[in-house]
This record gives sequence, structure tokens and C-alpha cells, in this order.
Amino acid sequence: MAQIKVAGGAAALVSTLKLEDIRLLEKHNPKALALYDGDKETFRVSAGDAGSVSKFGVCFASATRDAAGLAEITLPIPAGVTDVKEFAVEKIGAAVLQLNRVEAQATEALTGVKAELDRVRETVVIA
Repeated sequence: MAQIKVAGGAAALVSTLKLEDIRLLEKHNPKALALYDGDKETFRVSAGDAGSVSKFGVCFASATRDAAGLAEITLPIPAGVTDVKEFAVEKIGAAVLQLNRVEAQATEALTGVKAELDRVRETVVIA
């Protein structure tokens, strides 16, 4: 489950997915990173050059600096905010709920993609 971590004047949205795994799924199974209502895409998780959060998706541009390398977005908290928790819930709460749904299906898809790639690696013969 994604977390919102607050420190000083910033809130960080931290995924349970690694940034490198999001990029891997974008390449090999992009549908695993999206939610659909019928044929219509309603929410997407992606990796890009600039982080962003909206009701339509989350784009991660950086990773946590620890060994986990989890996808992360840092958002500034405006100076006048007095209730940081409510600010975070109001600003990105809806996206976090959708992100959690995507993370669940993406984690399952990631296992399959990695297994398929391992099978392909086994076929590579270096002469």
C-alpha cells in the first residue's frame, strides 16, 4: 500500500513499486499499470521526467534514496497549511486509493513478466 510521508514542508507519495519495475511493466505489460471502466482507461501509473499526481494518474520521476528504490513523488506543502494530514488527504487521497489498486495488479503482473524474461534469458547462448 502506497504511503504519504510528510517531512518539513514536503509530502512524499511513496509507492510499493520500484521505479525500475514501473518502467519494466511499461515496456512489457502496460495494461497492468492502468485501471479501466469497460474499454475506457480511468487511471494510469507511469514513469517519466517529472512527477505528477491527479485523479487520472500518477507519474513517478524519482526513487527513494534507500536500497529499496521505491517510486516516489515529492510535493511541496503550501506555507499556510495548518493541518498537513488533511491537506495530503484532500490533495492526493483519491489518487492514492487508485494507486493502491494498480499496485496490487501490477505486482502480480510483474511476477509473470520477470518469469517470462528469465525463460528468454535461458535461451540465450553465447558462443
